[in-house]
Amino acid sequence: SEFRVFRGQRKAEILREFYPAILEKLMKHIFTALALGIVLLGCAMSPQIDQNKRSTAPEMVVGKTWQWVATVTPVEKITVTAPDRYTIRLQQDGRVQVRFDCNRGGGSYEIATGKLSFGPLMATRMACPPSTQDVQFSRDLQRVSSFFLEGGQLYLELPVDSGTMRFRQMD
Repeated sequence: SEFRVFRGQRKAEILREFYPAILEKLMKHIFTALALGIVLLGCAMSPQIDQNKRSTAPEMVVGKTWQWVATVTPVEKITVTAPDRYTIRLQQDGRVQVRFDCNRGGGSYEIATGKLSFGPLMATRMACPPSTQDVQFSRDLQRVSSFFLEGGQLYLELPVDSGTMRFRQMD
């Protein structure tokens, strides 16, 4: 019976000696698992931009260079032969930089959620090749009234359903 008491006392001493260390390790593992869970939950809840979903957020357009790809109207489809020669870049300060084929220029713009309009656009007047589409590009930009992004493409809409200009982001 004395041996049993000694054994019981020894267990208690061992537990008192090692319990804090065991408890500390256990708490570290619990804390690590909890922190990892919070991080994963935060990542899962952060807003993701779905390029296939339609967006009218101005911040998705400004500060990027966009190449004109096509314009579709009720009566025609204009396919751009050299998109890299027809670009727009909306600057943060309300100015737009434009490349009109062999000419460069710019002007001002106003943007709000889903709305976009350009002020008068000015450009250099170099003679471009006969196949240039600069007149159509300039004319249509001046008529833009709204925009949206969908599938990674920028669409500039012309008033009264008269057409839509399509752009892709330049790499």
